[in-house]
Amino acid sequence: MSNKLKDDLRRFLHWGPITLLTLTLIITWTVFHMNSMWWPRGKSLGSIVNYTLIWAHTFGTLYNFIRSLMVGPGFVPLKWHPLDMKDTQFLQFCTRCNGYKAPRSHHCRRCDRCVMKMDHHCPWINTCVGWSNQDSFVYFLLCFLSASIQGAIIIVGAVMQGIQKRWLIRQGLRHMANVHLTPTNLLASVFSLGLIMGTALASVKLLYMQAKVIFKNQTGIESWIVRKALFRRNAYPGNRIRAFVFPYNLGWKANLCEVFLNPGDGISWPVLPGCNEYSLTCEQLEQKKDKRARTRLFRCIRPATGHWVPIFSQGLWVSMQIPCTDDPRIELKPDDIIHVTRIQEYWNYGERVISQKVEKNRRKGAIRGWFPSCCAVEIREDSGIEDELAGGEPVRRQDPPAKESLETDQEKPDKETSSKLEILGNFPCNDVKHRKSQLVK
Repeated sequence: MSNKLKDDLRRFLHWGPITLLTLTLIITWTVFHMNSMWWPRGKSLGSIVNYTLIWAHTFGTLYNFIRSLMVGPGFVPLKWHPLDMKDTQFLQFCTRCNGYKAPRSHHCRRCDRCVMKMDHHCPWINTCVGWSNQDSFVYFLLCFLSASIQGAIIIVGAVMQGIQKRWLIRQGLRHMANVHLTPTNLLASVFSLGLIMGTALASVKLLYMQAKVIFKNQTGIESWIVRKALFRRNAYPGNRIRAFVFPYNLGWKANLCEVFLNPGDGISWPVLPGCNEYSLTCEQLEQKKDKRARTRLFRCIRPATGHWVPIFSQGLWVSMQIPCTDDPRIELKPDDIIHVTRIQEYWNYGERVISQKVEKNRRKGAIRGWFPSCCAVEIREDSGIEDELAGGEPVRRQDPPAKESLETDQEKPDKETSSKLEILGNFPCNDVKHRKSQLVK
């Protein structure tokens, strides 16, 4: 068995596919059992159509689910680079895949690969939705929604007929009193009906999101890039940045054909006139530059466990303010240096700097993610830490002039106190006791 096939089969060993297949089996068994009493198989045209739809929905849902899982989204080959090496200046480099990111591709930290035309990572199929499985994922949602509607009609009709069984017999309609309710099938019907309603609503929402992606030819990640591009131009109107045009929206008809009829090779994409294949990647590089310019340097002063709900280490109030994202949490130890790009009142987002001295004893877990803001303090620009991170020696300050040495002892404590207050002014923690302890230290 090839390694690729082993990896595809290993995707089933996850809570998402196992849960979905288990729930589908329960609902399918309930629908078949109740339908056999409510509308038994016969020679009538309606009965034949009903059973045909049940089987078509079952096999259609399972086939497209397995195909979207097994085929996968399509991954950029490892160590990939464009044919013309001059074009690498327009692309981002992925250190995990040791290659360049092709246009419209993004690195998924769960798949640990660069995904072609990545839209999002779906836990139910345990892989991403992207270039090669987007059509199968949409067909799966359509079959699942249609099967849910038919299953709900059958279960509700059978339960209602079972409840009215005695009334039908008294009315002389014994041939319609076929449904016999038991505690087992009644409980299964109520459970399955609740699952059908929940999954149907989820399918409607996902179909709506996929419809926007397909008709605009703009994935969820690309829509976020477009919003940041508009923000760059609106926030800095004096820079006179050229208006950004999303290059892949060719019209809804061409966009539909690109997804369902001619998906291409996942690397090169048709673009609008006046754009080129690197229009989006160049905008991404500019946004990366702006992000690096906004980065602020922090030093860890209190250990961060990296737990999602750090009640015991950081307290209940900080745990109640956790960010509503699935981004990882990072573990920090005192004197760790973090490049912070997002600052909130109780949580910050950044990347832990890995020093060359501790590269051999590398810590497990993510190096980029959220951490409690009271665990780190911002480093002032004149502290010389940038020189230390660069690998060179810190810049030595010149000796103070002789006049400064003649200052009275009363003036020195005032300056020392003011410098400490400047540091504490940048301290993000709201804990007054902790601030006082840092001042004493």
